[in-house]
Amino acid sequence: MTDTNKLFEEIIETCAAIEAWFTAEAQPSDLALLLDRFSPEFRMITMQGGVLDKQAVTDFFGPLRGKSPKLRIVVDEIEIVRQWTEGACLTYRETQSDADRIQSVRRSTVVLEALPDQPLRWRHLQETQVSA
Repeated sequence: MTDTNKLFEEIIETCAAIEAWFTAEAQPSDLALLLDRFSPEFRMITMQGGVLDKQAVTDFFGPLRGKSPKLRIVVDEIEIVRQWTEGACLTYRETQSDADRIQSVRRSTVVLEALPDQPLRWRHLQETQVSA
């Protein structure tokens, strides 16, 4: 598949790009770079059980630039579940906090695609809320 560090970095860098988008540290032109991290076949299972495809994620992110200026996202406990020639499945914990110090903790499972001569791309993501 690919080097373990690249897999871990992909998760950390994507979450950092999402934080930058919500805090307006990212420029409007950075949205295309963020969305390019997701496969055209991307699917996400939200914490509420909804299913989003790449178009829904695109529609979601677009208007939210700068809407959470104090958002902080911390990713840790990254583990590889399984690797294969063209991808990998990983889990990680994500903690989000805002200006009011309200925290949201989730455990996520991600499937990353590693196709020849292409950057890693997110193919599937499932988020599960961690109870307080």
